[in-house]
Amino acid sequence: MTDSLRNKATETYTQARTKAEKALDVSRTKLRDGAAATRVRAKAAQEKARNGLSGNPLTAVAGGLALGAIIAALLPKTQRERRLVGPVSRSVKSSAKTAAKVAGNVAKAELIALGVSGDAARKQVRELAGKISKAASSASQAAVKTVRKDKSNNE
Repeated sequence: MTDSLRNKATETYTQARTKAEKALDVSRTKLRDGAAATRVRAKAAQEKARNGLSGNPLTAVAGGLALGAIIAALLPKTQRERRLVGPVSRSVKSSAKTAAKVAGNVAKAELIALGVSGDAARKQVRELAGKISKAASSASQAAVKTVRKDKSNNE
């Protein structure tokens, strides 16, 4: 009877291990395929953005600054960061504000010289932000679909 239980346990273990290995292989394959599809979409979005930005370099600069500001605002500050970096941060912020004002004035002068209106520049920045948001959303949706598909196939 002990041998029978031992044999049954060994057989059950072997079956479970085989099933787990197959599931792992399937998951790896699907993850690899999903990652490849995401890379292809990201590359296409990058190429599309590159083509759009090459014609509007000022829009690219404005969009990059806006995106950087959004990301910086979303990142939480830690207590240690406040303690260690606080004094330097205030100095950098002050310098950055001055530099931003100068850059803004130069950009305005450049836009005026090019005959570009403020409304047209704002429209281009909004369009760029929309394109960036759409690309991020597409990548996110692809990742979610891949994870959901993997999860449903493993169940």
